[in-house]
Amino acid sequence: MENLILFFILIPITGFVASLIAPAKNERLISFIAFGTTGLTLISITCFTIIWMFNGAPSININEINLYSAHGYDFFIDLYFDKVTAVYLLFSSVLAYLIAVYSRYYMHRESGFKRFFNTKLLFITGINTIVLSGNFETLFIGWEILGLSSFLLIAYYRERYLPVKYGLKIYSIYRVADVGLLLAMWLSHHLWHENITFLQLNNAAMVNSHLHEHYFVGLIISLTIVMAAAAKSAQFPFSSWLPRAMEGPTPSSAIFYGSVAVHIGVFLLLRTYPFWSGQIEIKILVISIGIITAVLSSITAKVMSTVKAQIAYSSTAQIGLIFIEVALGWDNIALIHLSGNAFLRAYQLLISPSIVTYLIREQFFNFKPKTISQSSSRFKNSLYIIAMNEFKLDDFMYKILWTPLKKIGIFARFMNLKITVISTIALFIGSIILLNNNTQELNLSRFFIPEFIGFIAVIILLRSFVERKNAFKAWNYIFISHCWIVIAIGFNESFNLTDTLFYFGGIVPAFIFGLYFLKKLKTKETFDLNDFYGHSFEHKWLAFGFLLSSLALIGFPITTTFLGEDLLFTHIKEDQFFIATCVSVCYIVEGIAAIRIYSRIFLGPHKKSYHPVPLRDA
Repeated sequence: MENLILFFILIPITGFVASLIAPAKNERLISFIAFGTTGLTLISITCFTIIWMFNGAPSININEINLYSAHGYDFFIDLYFDKVTAVYLLFSSVLAYLIAVYSRYYMHRESGFKRFFNTKLLFITGINTIVLSGNFETLFIGWEILGLSSFLLIAYYRERYLPVKYGLKIYSIYRVADVGLLLAMWLSHHLWHENITFLQLNNAAMVNSHLHEHYFVGLIISLTIVMAAAAKSAQFPFSSWLPRAMEGPTPSSAIFYGSVAVHIGVFLLLRTYPFWSGQIEIKILVISIGIITAVLSSITAKVMSTVKAQIAYSSTAQIGLIFIEVALGWDNIALIHLSGNAFLRAYQLLISPSIVTYLIREQFFNFKPKTISQSSSRFKNSLYIIAMNEFKLDDFMYKILWTPLKKIGIFARFMNLKITVISTIALFIGSIILLNNNTQELNLSRFFIPEFIGFIAVIILLRSFVERKNAFKAWNYIFISHCWIVIAIGFNESFNLTDTLFYFGGIVPAFIFGLYFLKKLKTKETFDLNDFYGHSFEHKWLAFGFLLSSLALIGFPITTTFLGEDLLFTHIKEDQFFIATCVSVCYIVEGIAAIRIYSRIFLGPHKKSYHPVPLRDA
C-alpha cells in the first residue's frame, strides 16, 4: 500500500506527457486527458486516504530513489504522508478536477487551449511533489516546478504586455523564496551532517539537542524558512504580487493563486513546525507577519476596484490568520481554515466573470448615483488613499530588492565581454594547475579568495541582469557566472573533478543550445532586451527550445545542473555565510536573468503590424 504514494506523482506526470503529444487542435482529446488525469488522481487519493485512516492514520515515510551519492552525501527522493499531506492532497485534487471540468468550456476555442492544460498538469505535478516530499531536496524539486508553471500561467496571454510583465515580476518573487529554501537546505546539511527527513524532525529530543549546541544556525534556518513561506504565500512584505497574478485566465487564478499555490507557504511552516516551534523569536515573527498581513490586506481589499483584486487581498488576509494559528500550534484549526479558504476563493474566482457581467448590466439599466458623505475624517481619507496605493508595498519591494541589484549591475557596465571571457579562461586554467599541485594545503580560504571570486560571480551576473541591448551578451554573462562559482568553490574546498563535470554536464549543453536558438532567430528577426517582441507567435519551436535551454542553465530539475547546485553547497562550510549568500544570489538571479531574456524576445505584443493581436480564435 505504501508504494502507491509514488503514483500520486506519476499520474499527473503521465498526463502531462500525454497532453504534450496530443494534437493541439483536438480539444476533446486534450480535455479527456485532463479529466482522466485529475479524476484518477482524485479517486486514488481518496481511496488511499480512507484506507489510511482505517489503519490508524500512521505517518508513512518512503525513501524511493537515491539519485546521487558522493563523499558521505546522499541526494535522494523521500516521500512522506501524514495528516497534513492528506488534507492538502484531498482539497487540491478535488479543486483540480472541478476546475478541469470548468476549463473545458471556459477555454474553448482559445489558441492556447493545449498550452493551458499542459501547464495545469505540470502544476499538479509540482503541487503533489511538494506535498508528498519527505525532505528539503524533494520539496525543492516540486518548488521549482511550481515556480515555472506559475510563470507560464500568469503569462498565458503571452501576446499582451501586462500578463508577461507581471509573470516575470512574480517569478522574481518566487526566486526570492528559492533563496530562503536553498540556504535552509545548506545549513541543514551542516546542522545534521546528513540529508535530514521531515519524519526525523518529529524527534523532539534530537532536534532540541542539536539546537542547544547550534542555536544560531538553527535560528538562521528558521528565518530562511519563514522568508520562503512568506514570499510563497504573499504575506507581508510580499503581499502585492498576488493581485497581479490574476492576469492569467480565471481557471488558473482559481486553482493556482486563489486556492492551492498560495497556501504552499503555510504547508512549509506546518511541515517544519517541529523544528522552529521551540524558538520563541520565530513564533513571534510568524505571528507578527500574520497580524500585519491580515490588517493591511483586509483594508486594501475593501477599496480595490476589481473583483479579482478584492478576492486576492481577502485571501492573503485569511492566510495571515492561518500563519498565526500555525505559530500558536493550532495545526488542526489551521488545516480546517486553509481548506475552507481554498474552496471559498476558488468558488469566488470561478463566478467572478458572472459577477462582473451582472454588475455591468445592473449599472446600465438601474444606475443610481450614490450620495457621498462629507463627514469623512481626514484619517479615513488618508487611509483610503494609502490603501488604494496598496500601502506602497510594490514600490517598497522594488526599492529593497531590485534597485540595489540594478545599481550594482549598472556600475559593472564597464566590464567588457571579451576581457571577462579571457580572464575567466585564465582563472579557470590557473585554478586547475594550482589545485592539481596540491596548493589547497595553503588554505586559500584564509585569504578570502573564494569569497572574492564568489563576489565577482555576482557582479558578472548582475551585468547580465541589467543588459538592455545585446541578448547574446546577457546569455554569455550567465554562463560565465557559473564558471566563476565553480572556481570559487574549488578554491574553498577540494571540489573534485567528478563533481565539476557533473555540474558542467548540465550548463554547457544548455548554454550551447541557447546560443544556437538565439542565432537561428537572429537570421530571421531583429530583437534586443529593451522591449517585448513576441516572436513566439511565429517561431514557437525556437521559443520552446530556448525555454528548455534556459531551464537547464538555471538548474531546473531536468538536468544534472540541479544536482550539481546541491553538490556545490556541500563544499561550503557552515560559518561561510558570505560565500553561501553569493552562490544563492547567483542561482536566483541567474533564473531571473534567463527567463527575462526569454520573455523579452519571445513573449509580449507582436512587433509586426501585419499580425492581428490574437485574443480568441474565430
